Amino acid sequence: MPAYNVERSIEIERPAQEVIDYLSDFRHWPIWSPWLIMEPDCEVTYQGTPGEVGAGYHWSGKLVGEGRMTLASRSDSELRIPLEFIRPFRSNAQADFHILPLNGRTQVTWTLSAKLPFFLFFLKATMEQSLGMDYERGLRMLKSQLETGSIPSQMTLIGRRSQPSMVYLALRGEAPAAELSSLIPAQFEQLHEYCQQHDIQVTGAPFTLYEYMDMKTSVNSVRNAFPIAERVAVTEPFICSELDACETYVVSHRGAYPFVGNAWAMAFFAARHFKVKLAKQPVGFEHYLSDPQTVPAEQLETEIVLIAR
Repeated sequence: MPAYNVERSIEIERPAQEVIDYLSDFRHWPIWSPWLIMEPDCEVTYQGTPGEVGAGYHWSGKLVGEGRMTLASRSDSELRIPLEFIRPFRSNAQADFHILPLNGRTQVTWTLSAKLPFFLFFLKATMEQSLGMDYERGLRMLKSQLETGSIPSQMTLIGRRSQPSMVYLALRGEAPAAELSSLIPAQFEQLHEYCQQHDIQVTGAPFTLYEYMDMKTSVNSVRNAFPIAERVAVTEPFICSELDACETYVVSHRGAYPFVGNAWAMAFFAARHFKVKLAKQPVGFEHYLSDPQTVPAEQLETEIVLIAR
């Protein structure tokens, strides 16, 4: 069977012993897990003495499926955790944490080793990239929780909603997910200046339309856009176009933008569970309902709007 492997790292401004003690206590995992955060009502049961070899937990939910994990070994530099997945399909994997002290800080490396059925060999790259993004979300939340005591990320599943047609002014962009946080505001500033210079009426909150997501490379093709009252003639590189009326599937996110990936994940997981058929292109859009210049980061309201078929 083809093997696939995932490895992601982050630096945390906390001593190594504090980090390893926190990670080894599975009672903390619902706080920062990139999967359990999508389903706070997921049933979780614990076994053994927290933080000690043999301790573990079992989860069972609608969105995140069912499985169990056990702390197989622990040292000052490593945790080894075998995983058994039960739903949506049976499989096994090995997850490890490698802890490296760095003068009062700690580098945490999270790895996963597993195998695919031979007939799914073509999914290897996609699985590694998708799970890698989950690991990045989890490590980002772990860092926030340990450094600040909180994770500014709350989600609500809104579900199906009709989206009216929308004329917009936009700029195209292409970037890996990690670079979108700089691309988006830069293009919004250009759009703002263009609208002022040409007396174009903006009619609502800005959004980022995801034309295509490459799950193998994490590169996204986007249109950063302002909704406007009517079609206008524009000069390149600006685009004036229209999003046709459509059915959508929506998750709202309240919190800082670096955590908005949690809402994307929840939207895709929920759509799969509730058998919502999604469009391939465009994928959907991020709708920024709050102005980050006037609203604190932890209170920002963003909607993830997937386009349904």
